[in-house]
Amino acid sequence: MTGTDSMAGAGSAAGTTTADPQHTQHHPSPTRRTFLKWSAAVGGTAALASTVTNLGMPHGSTAHAATEGIADAEGIADADRTVWSACTVNCGSRCPLRLQVKDGTVVRVLPDNTGTGQIGSQRVRACVRGRSIRHRIYNPDRLKKPLKRKPGTKRGDEQWQEISWDQALDEIAAKMTQIKADYGNEAIYINYGTGTLGSTISKSCDADVSAFARLMNTWGGYLDHYSDYSTTEITAAYPYFYGSWVDGNSFDDVATSHLQVLFGNNPIETRMSGGGQLFVTQQMRKEHAVRTIVIDPRYSETAVDLADEWIPIRPGTDAALVAGMIHVMVAENLHDQGFLDTYCIGFDDAHMPDGAPANASYRAYLAGRGADGVEKTPEWAASITGVPADQIRRLAREIALAKPCAITQGWGPQRQANGENTARAIFLLAAVTGNIGVSGGGTGARESARSISFVTPFNKGTTNPSKKIIPVFAWLDAIDHGEQMDTFNAGVCEKPASMAREAKVPVDDNGNPTNIKLDVPIKMVWQYGGNSIVN
Repeated sequence: MTGTDSMAGAGSAAGTTTADPQHTQHHPSPTRRTFLKWSAAVGGTAALASTVTNLGMPHGSTAHAATEGIADAEGIADADRTVWSACTVNCGSRCPLRLQVKDGTVVRVLPDNTGTGQIGSQRVRACVRGRSIRHRIYNPDRLKKPLKRKPGTKRGDEQWQEISWDQALDEIAAKMTQIKADYGNEAIYINYGTGTLGSTISKSCDADVSAFARLMNTWGGYLDHYSDYSTTEITAAYPYFYGSWVDGNSFDDVATSHLQVLFGNNPIETRMSGGGQLFVTQQMRKEHAVRTIVIDPRYSETAVDLADEWIPIRPGTDAALVAGMIHVMVAENLHDQGFLDTYCIGFDDAHMPDGAPANASYRAYLAGRGADGVEKTPEWAASITGVPADQIRRLAREIALAKPCAITQGWGPQRQANGENTARAIFLLAAVTGNIGVSGGGTGARESARSISFVTPFNKGTTNPSKKIIPVFAWLDAIDHGEQMDTFNAGVCEKPASMAREAKVPVDDNGNPTNIKLDVPIKMVWQYGGNSIVN
C-alpha cells in the first residue's frame, strides 16, 4: 500500500515502481502467488512468535498466537467462554470476532464461523490485523492511566508522572473553563482521527459524532474541520463535478459490467478485511470473469490477483492518459454525445455556461485551442504517462465500446499536487462514455459498498452552535496565528447542515463570496482515536 492510512486506495499518485512503463503485464502465473503464500506463512509464523515473546503476552500464549491468522484451528479447549466482539479499527468494516476468554483475559481470537460462503451470506472473516487484536489490547505501550508532564520539564522532554483520574478530570475541566472565559469556545478544537472508525458509540470520525462533541455542543460549541487527510483533493473535486460527494457503483454490481477499469484502486490490499471488498472482488472474478484492467504504477496485489491487464503509468499522470483516450473517442465518434448533451456542462463549446470565455471547453482543450495550445493526442499523452500511444488508442476503443464499463479510482491518485484535476479527469471518463447512473457502470469515484447504517447516538439531539470550520490540515496554522485566518487566505468557511467532509463558502444576497475569519487562535486540541498530532 502506498498511503499511510489503511483506508487509502494505493494508486497512481502515490505509488513507486521500477517497472518499465512500456511493458504491459497480462494476468500473472500462479507460481509467484504460490511462492508468496508459503513464504508468508513460514516467515509470518516466525515473526508472530517473536513479536508475542517480546510483548510478554499473558498466559504463555506464544504457541497459540503464532498460528493466529494462518491456520483456522479450533479454539483453546480450557478457555472459560467465547464471546462475540468486533474489530473497530479504521478500515470501517466492523468484522465480527469470537474472543476466547480465560480468567478475564482474551487468550485467542477466532473468526466468524457463520454464513454460507456466498455473497450476501459470506463468512465475514477478519484480516490479520483484526485477528491480532489481542496485541493491541495488551500492548505494553498502550496508555492506561493519566500522565502529566513532570514539574520543571518542558514539552518534548518526555518526562511524565502518573496522576489519578480525579486529578486529571479536575485539571482538564478547570483549564477548559479558563480557555472559554479568556478566548471563547472557538479556541477549543476537535482534531481529526480515524482510530475507532468502526465503533458506533465511541466513534472518532467524523469529529462531530464523538461524545466530546456532544459535550461541547451543550457548552457553547467548538471549532470543527472539513475534509480529511485521506481524501482532501477528491473532496474538493466533487462539488464542481457532481455537486456533492458521491460514491461509485459497488463491486458486486460488476456482475453486469462488460469491463472493469481501476485507476490506482487496490482493494485487495487496502480493503482486505472480510467485511470489506476483498471477498466481493474475488467472488466477482470467480463467478463472472469480467475483464479487468488495473492502471497503477505499482504491481499491486490487485494487479496480481484480479487484473487481466496491468497498465504501468508514471505516478500522477492519469489526467493526461484520460485526455489522450478521450481524444481518440471524440475523433472516432465513440463517445456518448447524447449523455453529455443531456447531463453535462462544459464539455463542448455549445454547452458552456453563459459568460464563459472562448475556447474554455474540454473539447477546445483536447484540440489545442486552450491556453496551452497543445493538442492532446495519444502521442502527447504517451510522452507524459509512459503508456505507448498505440496502447492508449486500444484502451480508448475498448473502454468506449464495452458499455457498461465500471470505472473506479482509489484515493492514491488524488493524493498529490494537482490531485483534484486527476480525480475530475477520471469522473469525466465515466461521463464521456455514458456509464454514470447505469447498472454495471459507475461515477468514476471509489466504489461504494453494501452496509447497514448504525445510529451514532452522540450526534443526535444537539448541534454545534459554532458555525466556523477550517480545513483539516490548517489546525497548526490556527494554533500559531488563528486570529489572522479568514475565508480568502486560509479557507475558513461555514459549517454546512450535513456532510462534515465538505464546507460552504459564505455568500451575500447576490451570490458573491463574503469573508469570515477566526477571532482567536486554538488554545486546546482534543485528540481522540487518532494520531494527527504526531503524523
